[in-house]
Amino acid sequence: MGKLNLLIVEDNLLVGSAVREILKAEGHDVFVVENGESGRRAMSDRTFNVILLDLMLPDVDGQVLLEEWGQAYPDTQIIVMTAYGDIPLAVECLKKGAYDFLTKPVEKVQMVKTLEHLQAVRKASVLTELSKRDADTAEIQEVIGSSPVFNRTIEMTRRVAENDFSCLFIKGETGTGKGLFARTIHNMGRRRDRPFVEVNCSALPPTLIESELFGHRKGAFTDAKEDRVGLFELADGGTLFLDEIGDMDVALQSKLLKVIEEQRFRRIGGTADVTVDVAIIAATNQHVEELIASNQFRLDLYYRLNVVPLELPPLRDRMEDVDAISKHFIDIYSRKFGKKIRGFSKSAKAAINKYSWPGNVRELRNVVERGCLLAKGRTISDEELMFPEMHNGVTPARGDIESLPAMPLAKAEKLVIQAAMDDADWNKTKAAKILGVTRTTLSKKLEQYGID
Repeated sequence: MGKLNLLIVEDNLLVGSAVREILKAEGHDVFVVENGESGRRAMSDRTFNVILLDLMLPDVDGQVLLEEWGQAYPDTQIIVMTAYGDIPLAVECLKKGAYDFLTKPVEKVQMVKTLEHLQAVRKASVLTELSKRDADTAEIQEVIGSSPVFNRTIEMTRRVAENDFSCLFIKGETGTGKGLFARTIHNMGRRRDRPFVEVNCSALPPTLIESELFGHRKGAFTDAKEDRVGLFELADGGTLFLDEIGDMDVALQSKLLKVIEEQRFRRIGGTADVTVDVAIIAATNQHVEELIASNQFRLDLYYRLNVVPLELPPLRDRMEDVDAISKHFIDIYSRKFGKKIRGFSKSAKAAINKYSWPGNVRELRNVVERGCLLAKGRTISDEELMFPEMHNGVTPARGDIESLPAMPLAKAEKLVIQAAMDDADWNKTKAAKILGVTRTTLSKKLEQYGID
């Protein structure tokens, strides 16, 4: 974690000292004051990255300082500190611009995690701002392509972003850039100055995702040692991106549908409704129709999310864009590795244009990065791409498709999965990466085909 300049505004000397020692041990510069007026003087004299603000000060209401400093010092993040009984007040502070809140007594792990997340957000904000300066719009620069099918996708993206949509469903294979398009739509839209919050539904077990989305009250379950604000609350006024929603537990889908329709919910263990204003972008790499047919995805939720459908084409359907995308990545990684690479050798370019790219743009990016890393001269050879390794005996090049024997689709899928498992030495995580699917999806397919 990088070094921060922090101001602690806390009238309890024991609490202030304890927090200061925690932060100093993490390598930060820390300045402590005991009241609001001292905080004001400190802010006028010095520059701080972060303020830890007690809400109950002897001379000034903490909320007044929050609003005052939020307007005067927009680049400074404010984290409020509060007692358990003041949680509703802390949530109000979040809506007024506070970055987060910490409950007293403040635990070291909680504080360190909060600051690490804050720094990650600050870095992302800087990168986003740089992107905005380099473009006429808030489009993310990696949205690259001029093929007819991709131009239609871009036009749909612009039309969606121009309106304050309630729900958007992005479909596309793994690696087509669903997350990239979600952020682009947010950054181009009316909610651009509000939070963009992302959650990968396949990365969290069903027992945790409900708490992540809606938050919980202290004591709601065994590990609920403190109140927690959910992602819906954090995204209030902005956009919540539900990536890989096809992997969400069916039981939770019902609750999600209700929240989307009513824009209110209760934390786990809570008794009061929380009202939010959130635009929903959902995405999946799976065939939703098949999930619905097998009762793994609710039809009513699909109808609600699919207000505006956006389908991203796989890279194999827009091969004319490969050269432009490759050049973009070459520029990135040439700078990163301190090299002056102009492009590919003829044989490398031919191999790239022949390959079917089952991992889509993400796979292309990884391949180019590897080529730039290994390149000895001004061009990347096919040997430096290590291109034969990409086939893995599973996904053929486009020119090899015709050589495959005709067979039922289910049988072909089973054979491909078996081959991937063999190549991965029956490691599900590795096999899922080879196939370009999530581990959860692979597990379902293994069960479906009786592969063990």
